[in-house]
Amino acid sequence: MEAPSNARPIAILAGYMVLAATLTVSCVRTIRKGVAQRTTAGTGRQLLGFTVFSLLAVLSLATTWYHMFRFFEWSYAAWKARRLLRPGNSAKLYVGLWLRETSLFQQAWASTFETPARAWWSLQIFGFCANWSVMLAVQAKKRKIPHMWAFMLLGQVVAISFASNLFFLAVLAHDVVAPAALPEEAVKPKERLSDSDDSNDDDNDNDNDSSESAKKAQPQQVLTPAMAPFWYQIVLGLTVGCAVSVPDKFGTPTFLPIVLAPHLLAFTPLLINRILRREVPAPLLNQPSWYLRVANLAALLAVGTSKVQAEGGGWELILSTLHEHPAVSSVGWDVICCWVSYAAWQLLGEE
Repeated sequence: MEAPSNARPIAILAGYMVLAATLTVSCVRTIRKGVAQRTTAGTGRQLLGFTVFSLLAVLSLATTWYHMFRFFEWSYAAWKARRLLRPGNSAKLYVGLWLRETSLFQQAWASTFETPARAWWSLQIFGFCANWSVMLAVQAKKRKIPHMWAFMLLGQVVAISFASNLFFLAVLAHDVVAPAALPEEAVKPKERLSDSDDSNDDDNDNDNDSSESAKKAQPQQVLTPAMAPFWYQIVLGLTVGCAVSVPDKFGTPTFLPIVLAPHLLAFTPLLINRILRREVPAPLLNQPSWYLRVANLAALLAVGTSKVQAEGGGWELILSTLHEHPAVSSVGWDVICCWVSYAAWQLLGEE
């Protein structure tokens, strides 16, 4: 009987690396194209933002993938030990056999949720990804930035913090092109004062009523179900809800599907943009607000912290867990870079 070929698992890993590189190049091209097509001169704040987020992108890529390669090394060593291969036999590598017998995705996520202290770090990355998915969709409509799906896919393949910093650069590189307001026929104006009421007022009242009537006659700009942003918050709630339930599913058959759910939901806001193409005025394209983003992260932190405390742990255990396992280190440093990057965006970014 012919032995199974190792070509397929090696090709999958090689394809994964090529995909990561290709997506990075695509995102950088989007940024450069935006810079070349800008019609306004960059402000000092924007120029500072370009410098800061470029450096943060390099930092996030270096930190997360240093630990990711350490995870690959750990996984190979653990597999080799299970196979009872001699640890000292370094002359021959069994990369193909290791990849064929190991599910790296499942192994990595299982490692990051194995204990409550590890889950404390991992839950946060779901929160950042959920918030960012809506930010991507909003800016795709507001600035007409092409290929936004590439940024999200890059975040899933490489690191959320790395892709987020490239996204911030893309936003800085593109001007706002969304309309300032909807056409009058697309919105329902407020009721005007009736002519009979106006005729009964004196001259001063007529002036006041005329001003009041003008204000009331202005169209209201509100989100409707026909507009994509109307659905963003619903998707955001579903994503955070799935993330909260992940620790309780650890060790069950539903663990992997519930881990995959937030990954897939992250693309939903962009998909909604494709389905609901109606123009949305720029003033309505400012979600999620900073306090909603913080609230989502606070909810996940509260869940993670409560589970650590239920096991008798505290902050010392949480901090020591950061370098307990290379997969946890990769996710943990992704979280740390996200906190730094999103704080910088709050100070330097344009929303």
